[in-house]
Formats: sequence, C-alpha cells, structure tokens
Amino acid sequence: MKKIGKLICYIDTARFVFGMIKIAFNPKDISSIFNVKSFREHKSFKISLESLKSIPEINDLINTRYLSPSPYSLEELIKLPNGSLGREYAEHMTKYKLDVVFYPPMDSKIDDDINYIRMRARQTHDVHHVVLGYPAEDAGEVAISAFYLAQNKIPLSGLLIGVGFFNTILKQPHRIDELVECLIRGWSSGKKAKHFLGIKWEEYWFTPITQVREMVGVELPPTDLFSVNSNGYSKELQAVN
Repeated sequence: MKKIGKLICYIDTARFVFGMIKIAFNPKDISSIFNVKSFREHKSFKISLESLKSIPEINDLINTRYLSPSPYSLEELIKLPNGSLGREYAEHMTKYKLDVVFYPPMDSKIDDDINYIRMRARQTHDVHHVVLGYPAEDAGEVAISAFYLAQNKIPLSGLLIGVGFFNTILKQPHRIDELVECLIRGWSSGKKAKHFLGIKWEEYWFTPITQVREMVGVELPPTDLFSVNSNGYSKELQAVN
C-alpha cells in the first residue's frame, strides 16, 4: 500500500509540474494545476503552514476557520463612501472585469489547515491587490506573488513567479527589468507589512483606504512601476495563489 501511495504521489507531482509548464506557455488555461491533490502534502506546504501558525493572529483565524459567510456583494460595496476599502474593492473588480468567485471549487470534504488557508487566500486575494495598489495584471501578479512568498512562504507563489518570468522571457523579454522591480517591491513590502492573512478585512469595508494602508504598513508603489502593456495572464494566474 505504501508503494502505491508513493506512486500516486509521484504521478500527481508530475501532473503538477506538467501543469506549471502548460501555464507558462498558455496562461489562460489553468485547469491542470487544480487537479493536483497529493502535492499539498509536500514538505514545502508543511514549512509554510508551520510558519503561518507561529503568527498568533493567523493561528487564531486558522483555529476558528474564519471566512466571510457569503461572497462579497459588489452591488452593496459600490454604495459605500468614496475612498473606503469596500468601495475601492468594488471599483477594482469592475475595472478588471473580475468575478468575486471564479475559482474552481475546492474539495469541501477536506477540512484541514492547508485547505482553510487556501480558501481564505482566495477569498481575499483581490482585497490584497487593492490595499497594495498592485494591478490585476501580469506584473501586478508577480509583485503580489513575491509579497505572499515573503509573508507566507507559500510554495505556489514562488512557482508562479518562475512561471511569470518564463512566460515573459518567451513573449516579452524587454519587460524583464520591470518584473524584477515588481518582484523586489512585492518582497520588500511583504517583509515590512502586517501579516495580511491574519486580518479580518471585512471589518474595514467602511474604513478609508488610506487609513487601512497606514494600519497594515504599506505604501502605494510608484506610478511608473507597472507597465501599461500586459500579456494577459493575470486574471487566470491569481486563482492559484
């Protein structure tokens, strides 16, 4: 049985690697990466989980399984005062034509810490974009992946950075400097800021975004950091962070 289990794990890992390669060449198709289950047992996930649970505010949310009880309502959030976190989030989602829930469903039968963290990260991913001031475009996704890697040590974030660079080298090599700057920005901000996964963002919908940024210790990036050009893989890639 152990040999069979190891074989399944190896096959699943191979599928995962193949999925990452497919994403590098065709970022609009992320279906293959969600079919991997055994890879979640990899030691890199365990190291990330241990690190996250060592942070009291994150550990509290993990233990209570805190989640927003329902998907965010853009119709309601857009009615909030100008400049509030909720209003900024709704405008962000509208600007980039994003759905509040566009991720493939997760296995609801698995109720462990890793599954919870992935669910919470998916739920708040675009809230993080708004607070950090990173666009929901390719370079913005590289920046936020670096931010996540600095804060959470989540292995998928590191892999996605690699995919982002590989894709750019193949298709837009003139943008390498931009992506490196975005990576540096995300990493340094992640090291300085309050831990995002430990925050109940829903409690700050009415709070001015400027106050939220001050509270969590982040500043807006320079206006010229992110190129206006995009190779169009941001919306798809954010689903796996």
